[in-house]
Amino acid sequence: MKQQKETPSKYFQDALSDFVYDAASGRAIRHLADTGYTTAQIVRQLDYPTPFAKVQHTVTRHLMESGILLHELPVPAAGFQIITLLPDVPEKLYRFLSEYVRQNGEEYSYVSCPFGIPGAPALGKSPRSALTGREAEYLEGIAWEPKIMYHRLNRRMLEISVQLAAEDREICFYFLKSGEMVKFALD
Repeated sequence: MKQQKETPSKYFQDALSDFVYDAASGRAIRHLADTGYTTAQIVRQLDYPTPFAKVQHTVTRHLMESGILLHELPVPAAGFQIITLLPDVPEKLYRFLSEYVRQNGEEYSYVSCPFGIPGAPALGKSPRSALTGREAEYLEGIAWEPKIMYHRLNRRMLEISVQLAAEDREICFYFLKSGEMVKFALD
């Protein structure tokens, strides 16, 4: 098969396409993501028809650029003091973790997200999942890479991760200022 060579006009067309996309949809997508819309809700809100995958990519890139989603923690995980908890009711866990977020600040509090790893359970699809449809839709709207990523523990993700921690003991919470990692005892 003959490989086509990229031409200067192809580069120009791609750049123009990216510019038009950003002008037509990109800014609106970032704004809607900042106001709490899920990727699926954003697709429904746009005046300009945009494929889900393109909106998902834009939302994910925006979360990465704003520090809400990280490829890796800014400090080595090896230096964290480990706090191991027994599985508990979500309400108690939420209060416990909320206090850690309050002490460290939201921008220094993260949860591990193994959702893109091959073989990881489908997001919110297990029979015992306590996620609401909107919570599962939020997670499905992120283009997870096939490795553990880290999501800032904002209010939405704290609520989601507490529910997921009841299903998956592999989820860990990281508090960068205090240097503590909260994980769950395996049964």
